[in-house]
Amino acid sequence: MTDLRPFDNLSADHLRLILNTAHIGIWELDLASGRAIRNFHHDQIFGYDQSPVEWTYERFLDHVVPDERERIAQLQQEAIASGTEWAFDCAIVTAAGEKRWISAAGRPLLGDDGEPYKLIGHVIDITDTKQRESRLRLLTDELNHRVRNMLSIIKSIVRLSSRKAGDIATFANALEGRVGALARSHKLLVSDDSAALCPSEILEAELAAFPELEDRISVDIIGEHSLSGTTGQGLALVFHELITNALKYGALSNDAGRVTVRIDQQKGALQIEWREIDGPPVENRNAGGFGSLLISDALGTMGRVDMRYPRTGVECDIVIGA
Repeated sequence: MTDLRPFDNLSADHLRLILNTAHIGIWELDLASGRAIRNFHHDQIFGYDQSPVEWTYERFLDHVVPDERERIAQLQQEAIASGTEWAFDCAIVTAAGEKRWISAAGRPLLGDDGEPYKLIGHVIDITDTKQRESRLRLLTDELNHRVRNMLSIIKSIVRLSSRKAGDIATFANALEGRVGALARSHKLLVSDDSAALCPSEILEAELAAFPELEDRISVDIIGEHSLSGTTGQGLALVFHELITNALKYGALSNDAGRVTVRIDQQKGALQIEWREIDGPPVENRNAGGFGSLLISDALGTMGRVDMRYPRTGVECDIVIGA
């Protein structure tokens, strides 16, 4: 007949397996002396390669970050007084000086006189969980920030595009292109590659929508660095407007025109030069429209844009971070 022993009667081998595979530290604290016995996993959690000869409650508190010690001590006293569980999460500083997080729980044992004489419990390292929680909070805050910024930009695009559009089709095409630029920049922003927010990568993402322009736009990268989310989105809009205007009116509207882009970094400031060559003569209508307004305002306080309209071709100088 099969032996169906209850789980309450687990063997010592089972318990040892659980403690080892789950990396659980166990401890017993003598309340009279303040000294504790524990397993090696306990000491490893606190950063020791070899177990200290003696472990005390005071030594444990020394590892707890200073602003948490009073709370942890108060919880212990309340648990002893009420005979309830002593459970807490807190940050510690290990023997190697590394900040980590632990989750611990214990309960008092009562002697023959009915008074608590010992606390027994366990401790586990929850640093990875805390770091994931922290990253999730950061990403959530950043997402909320980006959504607010993007909605504000889209609201402005809709309002200003509607003023300049002569018909619904023109309005729809302009709006689709500009929102598409935001979508492409957002895809870069949420990628794991921080280099994706470099100006050259942002420009490459914009040009990916126009593969036929590959041989007509040359990019010379002298130096660059990655940008913040908001600045990257703004630069994506600037590039989109420059490309769109060049296709409609400028150097990319004929078969001979070309565009050169030079990206450099000097004293922490990014400098981007956009030059149109061999296109049709520039007319005054290229200045003063929504595209020009968007280009001048897209970077906000993070940069400045200087647009010039010589008849030989549009020139745009972008400076970020100066």
